[in-house]
Amino acid sequence: MKPNIELRKPNRILFIISVFLVLLIAQIFWLGWEVERLKTTIEQNKKTIEINNQAIDGLQDYILEEIRKEHNSKFI
Repeated sequence: MKPNIELRKPNRILFIISVFLVLLIAQIFWLGWEVERLKTTIEQNKKTIEINNQAIDGLQDYILEEIRKEHNSKFI
C-alpha cells in the first residue's frame, strides 16, 4: 500500500490559514483597544486644554485689572 501523502498538505494549509485568521482577529481586537485608548487620551487632552484656557483667561483678566489700577493711580 502506498502512503497517503496528500492528506498532509490540506491539513498543513488548513493549519496555516487557521493561524493566519487567529492572528488577524487578534490584531483587530488589539486595534480596537488602541482606538479606545486614543479616544480616552484625546478626551483627557481636550479637558486639559479647556482648563488651561480658563486659567490663561483668568490670568489675562487679572493682569489687565492690575494694569488699569496702576494706570488710574498715576493720574490721581
